Order: sequence, then C-alpha cells, then structure tokens
Amino acid sequence: MRKFNCTVLLAAAMLLGGCNIFEWPLFVLFGKSSSRVKAEYTGLKNQRIAIIVATGPGINFEYPYARTNVALASAQIIGKHVKKAQFVAQDKIEAFQMENLNWATLPVETIAQKFNATRILYLDLYHFTMHEENSVHLLRGNIRSTARVYEIDGDGKAVYQTEIGVEWPEHGPRPMSEATMARLQMETIVKFAERLARKFHNHKITAK
Repeated sequence: MRKFNCTVLLAAAMLLGGCNIFEWPLFVLFGKSSSRVKAEYTGLKNQRIAIIVATGPGINFEYPYARTNVALASAQIIGKHVKKAQFVAQDKIEAFQMENLNWATLPVETIAQKFNATRILYLDLYHFTMHEENSVHLLRGNIRSTARVYEIDGDGKAVYQTEIGVEWPEHGPRPMSEATMARLQMETIVKFAERLARKFHNHKITAK
C-alpha cells in the first residue's frame, strides 16, 4: 500500500480551505497534540516496595476486597513502568494487617523491616464507592486517596505526598446490576492505579 505524501495532503487542504491552510486547526491535518510529563517522584526504581493500603470500617464492610485489589492493581501497573521495581507479595501484607489490628500505629520502619522493604507506598483510601451520589439505581466509581512514599533510609517522614482521585465512567453513571457492579469496580480500580503510577514515571498526555 502506498503512503500518502505530505504535499498531497497539504494540497488537498488548500483546495478545500483556500490558500491560507494555516487557519485550519493543526489537529485536522496531523491529529491531536500530546505533551510529555515528567515523573513527580523517581525514587521507586530498583527498590523493594511494600504497598500498604489503609481503609476505614465502612469501606471494609461494603467492599471487603477493595484494599487488596487496589494494592494488587497498583503494584502491577507501577511495575510495568518503573524500572526494576519489586513488590512485597500482597497476601503477606494482608495477613500482617489482619493479624496486627494496631498496624496503623506502628512506625513505618517497623513495617518495612517486617518485609525487608526499602520503600513504603502508603495509600490512605478515604473514599471508595461504586454508587452514584444521591442515587440508589445508578452506579459510578469514585476512589480518592492520599498517597505517601517513605524512604526507609530516611528520617521516617514521607518524602513524597500527593492526592489521587478518579471518577469512572467520566461521561456519566451506569444502570445498577450485579454484573455491572463487579465490572465497574475493577475498571475504576485500574483507572485509579494508572493515575497513581503516572506520578512515578514519565508519560505522555494527549490534548482533548
């Protein structure tokens, strides 16, 4: 198949739009523009990371697997983009949290030593729902969390902190059903994990 010559495309544009083709939006000819965004924190490379997710009793009751699924998705997606990032097995972290109900009061150094981790990625998941606001028949995922990174060779204070929020679907809610609920929950968690991961690797964004 032959490739279009750029001059042919430009000539067609001149015939359709007059001599001054530069009045045309550039995306009409060349597609949407994109820009490169640098990572906000690059210290997860070559590290052993424990992802610790904190959730309140309300979230644990209504979405008992939210904590585990958010951690697993985050580890998988960050691992795809951050060079040589290794993660503590999430079942070990979950068992530790279940066996030590006061784990949230422990110093991060103590938790890190338990898992031989060099970084703690702490997600304070303070909002997690699959229900559209003020509706009992519509579904829409909404996850919000504070994310903190602790370097274990540091002074015990977070070296990086940011807010992560996602609402899905962006265009509007979906009708209620059990199948829709399960699918929506996983889609929303993946969107959340993708947004979190972008904080730790260079990426491109496309102009809308």
